[in-house]
Amino acid sequence: MSGINRLSLAFREIQDALRELSDADLDKLVSGDYQISLKLVKRKSSINNKHNTLSLNKFESILGLLEKCDSREDGAEILSKELKNKIDFEMFARYAEVAVMKSDKVDKIRDNIIESTIGAKLRSVAIQNKG
Repeated sequence: MSGINRLSLAFREIQDALRELSDADLDKLVSGDYQISLKLVKRKSSINNKHNTLSLNKFESILGLLEKCDSREDGAEILSKELKNKIDFEMFARYAEVAVMKSDKVDKIRDNIIESTIGAKLRSVAIQNKG
């Protein structure tokens, strides 16, 4: 793994940890009275790593399907078929570089994914057709 990829992975881990902070913790950080401390912790099990490897192929396939969608409804249907629970939606959202908060419900995560993939494309097409 190249140095840039390693650094990118490290930043993604930090980003995920920051997203899990509560509003109260974020307020403390912004106040300047608190600072962030990093601590490396071993993952719970290697089963997650195997699941992640399998998920990457699946996620790439789902992202390809979403890129071909012509409507938000088609995208919602694909996501409902392919992703079964909140964890799947969260993992896919992170793969697709869509912001997810720990407190988000499945519907909110799904809507954010759709807007970031299909919605962006539809808005771009609409703008180009108006010009």
